[in-house]
Amino acid sequence: MKHFLALVLLLSVTYAINVEFYYGEGCPHCALTKQTLDKLDSDYNLSVTPHEVYHDAEERALLIAEYEKFGYDISKAGVPTSVVEGKTMIIGSLEEEQWKLLFEKCEVGCPAGVFSALNFDIEEDGTEPITIPENDTILDPIKEKNGAATLTIPVLIGAALVDSVNPCTIAVMVLLIGAILLAKGKQSALISGIIFSVVIFLMYMLYGLGIMKAITALEITNAFYTVVTAGAFILAVMEFNAYFNYKPGFFAVEMPMWLRPHAKKVTSGATSPAGVAVAAILCSLFLLPCSSGPYLLVLGMLAKAATFQSLSYLIVYNLFFIIPMLIITVAIHIGKTTAEEIGELKDRYIKHIHLASGVILLILFFIMLTQVIGSL
Repeated sequence: MKHFLALVLLLSVTYAINVEFYYGEGCPHCALTKQTLDKLDSDYNLSVTPHEVYHDAEERALLIAEYEKFGYDISKAGVPTSVVEGKTMIIGSLEEEQWKLLFEKCEVGCPAGVFSALNFDIEEDGTEPITIPENDTILDPIKEKNGAATLTIPVLIGAALVDSVNPCTIAVMVLLIGAILLAKGKQSALISGIIFSVVIFLMYMLYGLGIMKAITALEITNAFYTVVTAGAFILAVMEFNAYFNYKPGFFAVEMPMWLRPHAKKVTSGATSPAGVAVAAILCSLFLLPCSSGPYLLVLGMLAKAATFQSLSYLIVYNLFFIIPMLIITVAIHIGKTTAEEIGELKDRYIKHIHLASGVILLILFFIMLTQVIGSL
């Protein structure tokens, strides 16, 4: 009797059709599609999982992964996009009758492939790439309503330059160029300065990509963004304090005092191209405590995008990060200044450097705070 009741119960369970529904807040075609799916839910027992991709980078990354899985051009991605039972991708809106036909098919077995309202031959296997005409209004492009969208190029470059002209970065360059000038002359100092700058660029690109990948993989994009927003305010306060109450290495965005002898030892011993490259790798680690603040803030904003724009912004940031290093190298080489003069200028204007850094950090804080409040 128990087995009979279990069999009856099993047969009475209605099979649920899983639908991963990717949409954007404010997208009219998404709203119509959601309305249709809600209407058909009772007839086909749909299990719809919504994914908002305009504001949430993690959800947007899932959508990009779906396009890659189905082998469809990601540059043509848009919303609404629906994935039924992991086998059928619907790009854009469908008519109600088309949805009904699809769900009836799925009760037996969903067709595999990519389809749209204008390419809806579900009798075929759907493996051939579909083409959506440009005048087809069933699809809205993915819009980035996130931190990266508000991170303008001027703010990005400003953060990079403030990061690069901080006292510890200048100090490391002065130590390196000064040591090589004494050992091998101006020509070697020029080559070494360029090598040092390029290696720093590559290392910081790796750090940035690694951090962004970790943030996305751990699905902590929003939490990280909130933390670095608070960090932006703290760093800004530290920099303003350094302007009014300066003390080397104390409560300011500078290299800790205990690291400075190690940085000096590394740079003073680098007199060959290979040695300079190794020194740059080690110094990139020494520079992190004093130059990672603005970088982490920018990474927090870029991690919320999860698009190709993030990579281009990362490249721009790091290019401007090394520009002052290259300027110092060339200026010393052509005799416009000396390592000693650069060091003296750094010491003379160190408070003003901290003030400029504080202003940029405060601007970043307000930009990020707006995003945090907007997501509540």
